[in-house]
Amino acid sequence: MTMHCAQVREHGDLDQLLLEQVPIEQPSFGEVRVRLRASALNHLDLWVRKGVAGHRFPLPLIPGCDGAGVVEALGEGTDQKWLGRDVVLIPGLSCGLCGRCRDGDDMLCPEYGILGETRNGTCAETIIVAERQLLDRPEGISWEQAAALPLSALTAWSMLRKARLTAGDTLLVIAAGSGVGTMAIQLGQLLGARIIATGSSAAKRQLAEKLGATQTLDPADPDWWKEVKSHTDGQGADVIFENVGHSTFEGSLKALARGGRLVTCGATSGSQVTVELNRLFFKNQQIIGSTMGRRSDLTRLLRLQQQRKIEPVIDSTFSLKQIHSAHQRMESRQSCGKIVITPWKE
Repeated sequence: MTMHCAQVREHGDLDQLLLEQVPIEQPSFGEVRVRLRASALNHLDLWVRKGVAGHRFPLPLIPGCDGAGVVEALGEGTDQKWLGRDVVLIPGLSCGLCGRCRDGDDMLCPEYGILGETRNGTCAETIIVAERQLLDRPEGISWEQAAALPLSALTAWSMLRKARLTAGDTLLVIAAGSGVGTMAIQLGQLLGARIIATGSSAAKRQLAEKLGATQTLDPADPDWWKEVKSHTDGQGADVIFENVGHSTFEGSLKALARGGRLVTCGATSGSQVTVELNRLFFKNQQIIGSTMGRRSDLTRLLRLQQQRKIEPVIDSTFSLKQIHSAHQRMESRQSCGKIVITPWKE
């Protein structure tokens, strides 16, 4: 038996994202096979295809971090309860045995990886994962919504937790139209923060306002950071949620309040930035790095989704056969929220 998948064999442009038919694998000990009903793109999928200087991906590789589906086969040593069950996949991979994992900080595991980055991911009809990567799909939540939540919500929640965001803080969300940005606004609201957001288009700024931002800014204005100051009586933002990098980082630091925390999870515009250390230590500011989050927090986030307190914003949906169009949509930077991939359609 075979399945359809998208696969990267060499880094490059869209022509290196290959639509192939490959054998369906059997799960080994402790593993299950999931028939995917939906998956979702993340910027990581573009990096997997294009390549990242100084980072080696295990090619050939099926990209895709997020997914939801039905367990259709069990390997030895797994619980029979999972067979036929609707599940959401935990995108983070860890050993489960080291001290970091036992303490609940699995994203600090020395063997940590992500589906679609360190092993085959969800841009396929089926996937083999460890049993410990499964969580029940929340009742009443569609396949598309279930698949769109994990990586962006887990990343956003972990960032806000590390930045110690509390009620009454001013939170500045950079790139509010991204999947992780839309989640940051919703989670920031739940925590009682006042939210300012940047968006590169009118549609993205309107979306940010709809989600709860009280002010929105255009980062194309070189003085956008001054608007943050003016909206905060000259103080600046207590917490800045960064995921863009080079093009916004300097402005973000200028917009940061005394004692403020800038937390970053990405560098979609480039990773080389300039930091004026005098400003950083004189103002008692912090720069915090963050990747993914605790697997235990994903259970909490799925519960919030079931309670309709958070909801992934879905920009568009493509079938697996249309994966090139989905990548083009993400690269255009016109998307607002998540791009979802559904099963292969002839």
